[in-house]
Amino acid sequence: MKKVVSIILWIFSVVLLLMALALLVTSLLSCAMMLACAVLINPLFHEHVQIKKGLTALLTIGLFIAAFAVLPTQPETVPLSASEVSEEILQVTTEPVAPKSILRELPAEANPLDETSVPLKTEFLSPTPTVIPTVTPTTTPTATPTMTPTATPTATPTQKPTPTPTPLTKAAPVTRSIEITIIDYSESVSRGSYAFIKIQGAPNTDYDCEVEYKSGMSEASGLGVKQSDGNGYVSWKWKVGTRTSLDYTPTIYVSGGGDSISVDFDVTK
Repeated sequence: MKKVVSIILWIFSVVLLLMALALLVTSLLSCAMMLACAVLINPLFHEHVQIKKGLTALLTIGLFIAAFAVLPTQPETVPLSASEVSEEILQVTTEPVAPKSILRELPAEANPLDETSVPLKTEFLSPTPTVIPTVTPTTTPTATPTMTPTATPTATPTQKPTPTPTPLTKAAPVTRSIEITIIDYSESVSRGSYAFIKIQGAPNTDYDCEVEYKSGMSEASGLGVKQSDGNGYVSWKWKVGTRTSLDYTPTIYVSGGGDSISVDFDVTK
C-alpha cells in the first residue's frame, strides 16, 4: 500500500512539473509556485524533510490555487454604442471638401514656322458636391405585457397538528486535542523479537496503535486501543513474526485525542 501511494505521488509530481513548464511562457511567478507544488508532493522530499502530511497538503493546495490566481489577464475591449458610431460617421462626412482646380492642357494650332508661339489653354473644372448620408436611428417596438388570469385559491380545511414527543439529546463530551509525542520506540528489531513504542499525549485518553507490514496490518497481541495514564503516557509491546519480510520497512501508526503520528522501523534477521 505504501508503494502504491508513492507511485501516485510520483505521477502527480510529474504532472505538476509539466504544468510548471507550460506556465513558464505566461508567468514566472505561476511557474515557480507550480514547481513548489511538484516538490512538496514528491516522495523524495518526504524522505529527507519531516513535515506533517496535513501541512504538506495545505501548502500544495494553496500554491496550486495561487499559481492560477496570479496569471495576467487580458484587457477587455469595450464595443462602441450606436450613438458613438453615428457621431463618428457624421464627423467624417461633414468635413468641408476644399475645391481643387484641375488644369488641363489643350493643344493649339500647330505652327511649323515658330514653335515658341504655341499658346497654352487652361480649363478649370468645378468640384462636384458630395452627398452627406444621414443616419436615422430605428426604434424597436416594445412588447406589451399581457395579463394572464390567475386562479382564485380555494380554501382547504386545516388539520390540527398532532403533538410529537421531542427527543432528549445529550451533550457530547468536549475533548482537547493534544499533540502526540514519541518518547521511545524500537528502531530495529530482529525476526521473532519484541518491538515497542511509548508515547505521551492527553491524560486518561484512548489511543490506538497499529502496525503495517508488507502482508498487511498486523494482528499481533499487544496492539490496539489503550488508555493513557494521568500524565498522558501509554506504551505498546508486540512480537515480530519469524517470517516477516526483510525488504520492506514496516510503519507504526498511533492515533487518538484528535491527533495521529506514524514512524518506521527496520526488521533484520
